[in-house]
Amino acid sequence: MGIINTVNLILAGVFIALSILYILNYVLTKQKKIQFTYSGICILSSLFILSTTFMHMKNDVEQYRKMLALVVFTYLMLMQAIFLVIYLYNKERGKIPFYIVSTITLFITAILFFENTSFMFDGQFEIVELLLLGHQKYYILKATSSEVYEISVLVFYVSTITYFIWMISISNFNRSNFKYQLHIIVFLLFLVSNIYDVFIDIGMIEVSVYTSEYAIIFSILLFNLDLISDLYIGTKNKEELYLLSQNFNRLIKEVSLYVIGFDEKNNVNFINQFAENILGSELLKEDISSVFEECHQDTENELIIYKSKCRPVKYLKSSIITLDTNGVQQSYLIGYDITERRKEQKKLQETLNELHLITEELEQENTILKVESQKNKPNELFVGSFASSIEQEVERIANHKSTVLIEGAEGTGKNYVADMIIAKSNRSDKPSIVYNCHSSIKTIFRSRYYESKSGAEYSNKSILDVANHGTLTLSNIENMSVEDQEHLLDLLKEKENARLKYDIRFIITTTTDLLKLVRKGAFNTELYQYLSIYTIHLPKLKNRLADIPYLTNYFVQQFCERNNIEPLSISMASIKKLQSYDWPENIKELRFILQKAVLSSTGKTLRLKGFEEYIQEKVKQKQIFLSLDDHEKKYIIEILNSLNWKISGKNSASEVLGINEATLRSKMKKLSIRKENKIKKYV
Repeated sequence: MGIINTVNLILAGVFIALSILYILNYVLTKQKKIQFTYSGICILSSLFILSTTFMHMKNDVEQYRKMLALVVFTYLMLMQAIFLVIYLYNKERGKIPFYIVSTITLFITAILFFENTSFMFDGQFEIVELLLLGHQKYYILKATSSEVYEISVLVFYVSTITYFIWMISISNFNRSNFKYQLHIIVFLLFLVSNIYDVFIDIGMIEVSVYTSEYAIIFSILLFNLDLISDLYIGTKNKEELYLLSQNFNRLIKEVSLYVIGFDEKNNVNFINQFAENILGSELLKEDISSVFEECHQDTENELIIYKSKCRPVKYLKSSIITLDTNGVQQSYLIGYDITERRKEQKKLQETLNELHLITEELEQENTILKVESQKNKPNELFVGSFASSIEQEVERIANHKSTVLIEGAEGTGKNYVADMIIAKSNRSDKPSIVYNCHSSIKTIFRSRYYESKSGAEYSNKSILDVANHGTLTLSNIENMSVEDQEHLLDLLKEKENARLKYDIRFIITTTTDLLKLVRKGAFNTELYQYLSIYTIHLPKLKNRLADIPYLTNYFVQQFCERNNIEPLSISMASIKKLQSYDWPENIKELRFILQKAVLSSTGKTLRLKGFEEYIQEKVKQKQIFLSLDDHEKKYIIEILNSLNWKISGKNSASEVLGINEATLRSKMKKLSIRKENKIKKYV
């Protein structure tokens, strides 16, 4: 056996050994699937070397042709494997070029498989004998190539060269990277060796040894050198990982924390010394879910509280970490003991619950009026100290024919008093109309009256015709037009005549001091005299703070019944909060606040939720929006303070303000400006 054949057999043995190494490494680690591809390349390489060796030892034409077909077939498979390796290094961007060159290679391989060498050569074949290294006989086949074979070879070479260039250009490797340099070398070997073989085929070079087969073998060796270096680095990394693992195991064994390890099937396979001393070693091989149960998650610290199901019962605030070593997952529950803290928290919570129950009982006992005690009281808005005087007054004037003027700020209950008068009068079953005067309407008395009723019942009647023999309530009389004021005056004068066209009881309500309007000429003087014969003045709620408990109980009871809510008791603390506010919008505002409180209360006691914030917002609005008189008062006080309260003479407040001394003193009296304002700033 010659030197070349010996070298070839040694190379074949090397590739077989490498393939076994790669297969074992893949089976054991399952981390690099490319190793499986390399094992296939090594097997093909050994087959390629052996078939090449035996081919050049044959001097029989037919046997040579068969061996040549096997060599070409293994060569194409090796090239396809190289294409695959290069693709695996550049998966993201090399998919389409890989599919194209693979299709061409597999197509040529299929033709070769079915046609053998008949499509490669035309005509006669001839075996040429060469002598290598002095005495080594080397046989090659000499024949004329077929056009199909030449075209196939051309397409294969062009596509292969294009693929190499394309994959190198888009390579993810750094230009100084070994893998990148390796791809360049393989490409150059392939290019030079195949060009040399083509020159032999076309006769430009005398019959010689083909170099492509050795170039491909050398390329495979280079790829294996790269992979062996990877295996070496991987082995070093495993050694470092092993040392880290040993340090980790020693740490978790000695640490004063509970460390319980479990596998993918949740079976406990590790327990450190600290946990074993407390929980015992019986936990091993138990299901982790049978050892610990999750109580709840601490969202603030992203930890989970576990309770042990075994004795002694322990509460652990823990976290679970999972490690992946060589494809095997191992999890660890690591936590610290909070059992004593849980006991203290439980005792504290029980104490707080007891205090809460006692507080609720005290609040329920400490009520102003309970619902049961109110069953015998009249369902009236005006209750308390103000109730008796209003009731007596209404009873006394209910059947009078004279006009009643009801004065009071917005929300003091003027319309409710008017309804009380009508309900207690002998006109309660007669027509009763409420009309809200508006400055934009010129006249209402001569206009046709339209109500919700349909048909011609009211179509040609005025409001007076409809209200005849009944009661007409005129709200906000200060907004009535001049024409209607005169007409109303005529109606009131007619009451003194025997021939009375309309028998109507007028009830008038106003939020304004009509006397001031009369003095300004904004309201009919004579009409005011008729209207003010009998006047009921309703005070503001801030002047009726003693009535707030009774009003509160009335409204709370009303809203509970209306919304199907169990009766709520009212605590002294809530009443004091309500009495601390001056209620600028009077009863209407109180009613609104209590309605919100009833709907938002939980339990059996009324809760004034958000009431303090409501008061603060109102105070801010009051500070921001001052009335015209407040602005004038503030300005005059600032001028007087700056001039040391000099009212008359040169450089005095009257001179600065551009008014005489008498006018200034009149304004000071009207706005309640006194010298003690000097020492405090007006807001």
